[in-house]
Amino acid sequence: MLPNSLRNRKFGNSQSSFSNVKMVVSDTANKIKRLPLKIKCFMVFMMFASVYVYGSLILSLTTNHLNTDTFLETDKCPACFGHSICVALKNDRIHFTGWSKIRLLDIVNIKNVHTAQHLDNQEQIIIKKLGHNKEFENIDEKICKDANRPKGCDVARILHITNTGDEIRRQGLLPKHLEKINHMFSCPTYSLIDRVLKYYKEKLTPTSNMLYTRDKLQIYATSLINAEPLMLQTFPAEEGWPFPKYHGACGRYIAVSHEGEPLHNFFSETFQKRADIAYQIMKIAEKLNNEGNQFVLYWTDLSLENLVVDSSGKVTVIDLEDIIVVDREAIARTKPRKDWDELHQSSFDDCNGRNCLTFSPDDLCTHANSDHNYFAACRNILSEYANEPSLGLMGGLLHDMPNYAKDDWDLQHLLHECVHGSTPGSRIKIKTQLTEALFNLRNVKDKNDAAKGKRLHE
Repeated sequence: MLPNSLRNRKFGNSQSSFSNVKMVVSDTANKIKRLPLKIKCFMVFMMFASVYVYGSLILSLTTNHLNTDTFLETDKCPACFGHSICVALKNDRIHFTGWSKIRLLDIVNIKNVHTAQHLDNQEQIIIKKLGHNKEFENIDEKICKDANRPKGCDVARILHITNTGDEIRRQGLLPKHLEKINHMFSCPTYSLIDRVLKYYKEKLTPTSNMLYTRDKLQIYATSLINAEPLMLQTFPAEEGWPFPKYHGACGRYIAVSHEGEPLHNFFSETFQKRADIAYQIMKIAEKLNNEGNQFVLYWTDLSLENLVVDSSGKVTVIDLEDIIVVDREAIARTKPRKDWDELHQSSFDDCNGRNCLTFSPDDLCTHANSDHNYFAACRNILSEYANEPSLGLMGGLLHDMPNYAKDDWDLQHLLHECVHGSTPGSRIKIKTQLTEALFNLRNVKDKNDAAKGKRLHE
């Protein structure tokens, strides 16, 4: 046991420490009291802001917003994309992943594209709203105006009594109701509408072959907002179309398969790898042309951000909003112009060094065949004209072309001809040579391989 003198000394030191703490606290309090009122208010504001931010962050990370009607905007239906995946969302089977969990980041995520995971099969999927919030506000205002209602009206309740909605209710869904409200329906026909109705997965009663007026109104509303859900259903990945798999919709969101990373992430890959990607893009252009079949699909917006590549190297088109669908059989039947059966040839425009596509919907809609898709692939992805200054990427996907590609496969000339189309029908001839060259260059490692491959090909 300590002597009394030591115990007293220890006690005395403790008292001194407590006194020092009290003095520090007192000094701090006095300093705060002496601060100007504005600074005090600012400090209080920052304290509450910090609590709000951290509270919101924790709430975002622990709450699954995909099962809330407010987030999904299901109250807007049938002025929405559908409801086929709502059960999975309501049952908490799909969760956001990564940064998509944090709702505060929606401020900068203006495109409303999120990553998620389906818990039943652990599949990675993409949840898309397919538009900025302001775009949806404009669509709602348009619907209200068509019903002679004030801005901010209940679009779910008045869609059927808009001028167009009333016509659809009485006459059915006709080409005139969809014509030119988006690229998909630049030149709609009864056959195209029949195909849309046949493949439609967002019916009120999924097990029935019957479509109700509500279903047709929902198709019309989807067309007003964004045609991509209709494109994904009408030309499904399951039938070989180079698009993501459509999982379904709930309110104003759709769910599609996660097909990989943006093409611009592969801009610095080896030339061999880029040649493989380029070959696939040319084959996609060929698929969209759909030779010998009724419908042809034309790219009108194509960039490095519209395509993705998965871990196996497969290329997929992920932006379908600006694809024009043309009915060849309708053109052959109506013969809208004298040269309807002659090949339409797209025209090159330098666009002051920017990435762009020049096209005329009327030209594409009145010709049974066009070289436009091959032109788009070469002009906006593969060639030296495919510049993406905003991404810091110049010279196209096939930039820094090795000499063996130029000398043994004449690749530079083939690309130039594919872009410019110097003679009638030249792109159609060149695209075959270009595709073959890219097919062989996928496996070339050096000049010797290139020369050997060329000899074998010949």
